[in-house]
Amino acid sequence: MAEKMTFEQAMARLDEISMSLSQGSVALDDAVELYAEAAKLIALCNKKLTTAQTKLEKVMGSMNEGE
Repeated sequence: MAEKMTFEQAMARLDEISMSLSQGSVALDDAVELYAEAAKLIALCNKKLTTAQTKLEKVMGSMNEGE
């Protein structure tokens, strides 16, 4: 399911997780699950950022070739 999330959705969920964990009222088992979910979301965001960077580099490269 996380793979179908947009970058913005993943960031919003990371924000929710961060807020939950920072309140300190999450049980240990739940905190571990939230941490694991956050790790997956971070990996997804990194993948999406890398993909976007690659696309932009290609666009910039083709623009420079046209000069």
